[in-house]
Amino acid sequence: MAGIFLTTTYSTIFGTKGKWERITILAGRHSFYHSFHILYDVDEIDFYFKTNDSWYYKEPERNGWNKIHGFSYGNHHDQSSARLVYKCVDDTLLLVGGYCWVDGVKPDDGVGQQATLDTIEPFKTYHCNIKFDDGKFKFNFEDKYWECPAGEHENWGYLLEPYIGGVFTLDHDWTIDIKDVPVKK
Repeated sequence: MAGIFLTTTYSTIFGTKGKWERITILAGRHSFYHSFHILYDVDEIDFYFKTNDSWYYKEPERNGWNKIHGFSYGNHHDQSSARLVYKCVDDTLLLVGGYCWVDGVKPDDGVGQQATLDTIEPFKTYHCNIKFDDGKFKFNFEDKYWECPAGEHENWGYLLEPYIGGVFTLDHDWTIDIKDVPVKK
């Protein structure tokens, strides 16, 4: 079955099979939908990503978070999921944050389900680890830490890929270079 990579040594699968992958979301679109990565018994993902100047955009009236990478429990991300996200503010500032759906409650409606973690710059490489532990999603982005409630925990789910906007799209192509790395149990 293409797109599913399981291993007995590691608790995560690789969406990118441990190699750098360039993902492009075309202007006017929200996502690229290349494959669907089902996860079994995965409580942690670890990845690197590279930014570039396509991450800047004219701030829309309703500027929401753009999703970089994460994972979901169950059959849909709007139940319990965790993602590293970013947004562009005033066309010049890139913020990175954590963003979680908890038992069907979206981050905008919940308490403590989203947070700004840091600023980022184009043409740099960043590291993030997202882990489910003790009923919480725990984010380690570079030297920043944040946690939030995780909600219901299923033993399966799927990898969440990059996604632009929600209520908006970009007027230019957006790219990310990303690499998933194995997490030892």
